[in-house]
Amino acid sequence: MIKSVMRIVIISRNLFCALLLTSAGCSIPLYKIASVPQNTPIEAAQTATATELEISAAALLDDDKAFERFEANLPLAGIAVIDVRLVNRADKQLKPKFELRDASGKKFAQLAPKKKLGRVMKFEGVRVHNKEGYRQTLEQLENISLPKNFVLNAKAEKRGVLFFNTKQDVTQIKGLTLTVSGISQPIKISLS
Repeated sequence: MIKSVMRIVIISRNLFCALLLTSAGCSIPLYKIASVPQNTPIEAAQTATATELEISAAALLDDDKAFERFEANLPLAGIAVIDVRLVNRADKQLKPKFELRDASGKKFAQLAPKKKLGRVMKFEGVRVHNKEGYRQTLEQLENISLPKNFVLNAKAEKRGVLFFNTKQDVTQIKGLTLTVSGISQPIKISLS
């Protein structure tokens, strides 16, 4: 009797291990992140120009479009997504910095891709995941994100996405304004 129970335990353990190995080998990203189209204008973008920099930006406020691009409802999760296109018109490198505020002047913190992914997973209650799938999703996010500290080369163009932590439904926030500093004269763009 004890031997048969031990065999069942060993067989069950081996099946479980085989299942884990199989699932690790064919992992898929946690979320499928759409790439940023580099040669396409930003839908509903506002554009502003300073002496050395031209910027187009739009906030992604529509739940359906957010789900289409990120397989998650980022606005409802309290993450503002700003699609940005920058054109350096100067003969020198620029180091633009981004700040997002609402109509009352409240400032929202910019999120790195890893923190953004963590917030979405927490919002959606994802506690168990495949490490390879997580790595793939994070890599996709890093590929489309504009980092907090980056350099825009002379006469170069860059398009990417900025993520900001609003801690509330983004569609309920009034008067979103993106400010770009780190250039000779800061640029402000009204996004909502």
